[in-house]
Amino acid sequence: MTATTHIRHMKDLDFTIMATVKDYCVEFNVYDIVGYGEGAVKGVFDVPLFAHDYTGVEDIAAADRFLHGRVKWDGCSDWHFDEQDKCMLHACDRKGLQRLGEVAARCWDWTAELLPNWDGD
Repeated sequence: MTATTHIRHMKDLDFTIMATVKDYCVEFNVYDIVGYGEGAVKGVFDVPLFAHDYTGVEDIAAADRFLHGRVKWDGCSDWHFDEQDKCMLHACDRKGLQRLGEVAARCWDWTAELLPNWDGD
């Protein structure tokens, strides 16, 4: 099987997720959206700006990865919060804490859609 990559902007969580489907797992790279820039239509701010050294950049290739991990065919998953390598993970409120867990949970859910041999629970 050839690896394929998919992308989702989760505006409600302010994360963009890149998913690479492999034979037995889906690997995820997650990027923090720190704001939105003006898009093709003047006055419409719909272009995600990703975190990079405490600024916002449009190019995801230049962005700092917030977390990465994988979900296997059987539902087992492994996660590394890259953001924590720079500093402590920070949340201003309960919703901010839930955001951290929710992005990993949504990656897990997405795996069930992407992986043909999914057998998780």
